[in-house]
Amino acid sequence: MNSFLRCAVAALSVAAIAATVPAVAADNSSSSMMAASSMTVKLTAQNGSGESGTAVLKDVTGGVSVVIALKGAPATAQPAHIHTGSCPKPGDVKFPLTNVVNGASKTMVKGTTIAALLASPMSINVHESAADLQKYVACGDIAK
Repeated sequence: MNSFLRCAVAALSVAAIAATVPAVAADNSSSSMMAASSMTVKLTAQNGSGESGTAVLKDVTGGVSVVIALKGAPATAQPAHIHTGSCPKPGDVKFPLTNVVNGASKTMVKGTTIAALLASPMSINVHESAADLQKYVACGDIAK
């Protein structure tokens, strides 16, 4: 009887471990897919601004994180957006971004993905100021 109980306990232990492995594997694969979805957009100076840098886009739960870093930017707020179309003359604003201040901006764009942004021509644009939205100081195409 003792050997029967040992076999039963061992079998149940193996079954319990086997039941948890697929759940762990599925969890790991989805988080690594999220981490792999990122890209960097090069922002080039426009209209003699001397402002250039990058925008790092990352797929995150619920949307896309956009982090802008500009060199040569002033301390004052500069509006930034994701526009339809391409640089140097982008189209309408698709998504507003947090103003760039001292060359930095961080925004969570809800309800989209990098794949959706890549599906049609889009660009990231930084404007000189809220008073002069027509003057672009940095721009970069969101492209593969």
